[in-house]
Amino acid sequence: MNNQNSVAEDLELLCAVALNAMIPLANERTLQSAYYILRGRKANQTLQDVHLYSLYPYYRMFPGFSKEGWDKIVATLFQNGHVQQREGEGAIAKPTFLVTEKGKQTAQEAYEKYRFAVWFSPFTQFDLASRIEPFWQRLHLLVQTVSQMLGKDLGFTPVVTDKSVQLWVKQQLQFPEARAVWMNGLREELFQLWEPLEPDVQKLLVAQLSGISQVGKTLGQLAKQQQVARVYLTLLFRYGLAASIQRLMKEAQTFPLLSRLVSQENRLDPRLSNSAARTYAMVQRGLTKAEIATRRNMKESTVEDHLVEIALRCPEWDESVYLPPEMRSVIVAASEKLQTSRLRLIKDYVGPGVSYLQIRLALARRQGETNG
Repeated sequence: MNNQNSVAEDLELLCAVALNAMIPLANERTLQSAYYILRGRKANQTLQDVHLYSLYPYYRMFPGFSKEGWDKIVATLFQNGHVQQREGEGAIAKPTFLVTEKGKQTAQEAYEKYRFAVWFSPFTQFDLASRIEPFWQRLHLLVQTVSQMLGKDLGFTPVVTDKSVQLWVKQQLQFPEARAVWMNGLREELFQLWEPLEPDVQKLLVAQLSGISQVGKTLGQLAKQQQVARVYLTLLFRYGLAASIQRLMKEAQTFPLLSRLVSQENRLDPRLSNSAARTYAMVQRGLTKAEIATRRNMKESTVEDHLVEIALRCPEWDESVYLPPEMRSVIVAASEKLQTSRLRLIKDYVGPGVSYLQIRLALARRQGETNG
């Protein structure tokens, strides 16, 4: 594959990913919403969209995605007749878009051609995407360091420059007894962890590792070497690491060493982001939204974002203090009747007696029950 063909296939695959991410958002959000999801924006609206539309596999798929690159994808989709612009409803509504039948067919064909169902399968929660890079950096530096130790050569340049990652690895290998355990057990655990993965995924992960006898290759180098689209290798790479993280969390006893890379011992509630977990702890003590905002020195709107996350992830939480059951039923019924999750449209339909927070909580609770 020459460079021109490689660029063309990368664009084709990026358009396929974008189309599949856009379909649930069509007539609901702007085109920019899909871009923010793929880039991994941490804004509250983006995270809520990921939850509401179950777009977990797409979140933070391309964290370095440029606006210029996104504009090129959008232009291509319009040119090919896959999407169409649609004006928003109301005086201040933002324009949204439609995915045409041709676009839906193209998205489905690409979904099957590139085996998205396989590569997306581990992504069942939004925070998994943000854990991939820290996990990989720890693993990469750990493998390099242990390999150099086994070769009795510690005069090497670390492949990871992040000081927090370097400190974590040093702590793991601080004492002679610990170093002996890692040198004796890392290879076996890593083999056992990756052995169930498809051969192409195994080779991709191993090829990027560095050690005393190997300098790891980048995804770009491997794509050129294998004559495949770099974006495709990105999907395989994310899948391999996400599947590894999921398995290590579920089978910690089987992997006493590698499970340390995904340990969440210091988190108040592993189902939630750290900040939302702190808010949840205060909610459980009976503090109000305003009291939490004051004590944590944050806006009430931020606390509301946390409450929505709690409603989505914590089925045991009784949200009735903010959302009476009868009001929740009215909101869900309105959403289903209008066939939309757009907050403003639902609010216009149910009337001024319902707040945006209550709508968000109702939709989050419904989505949490669907995912659960």
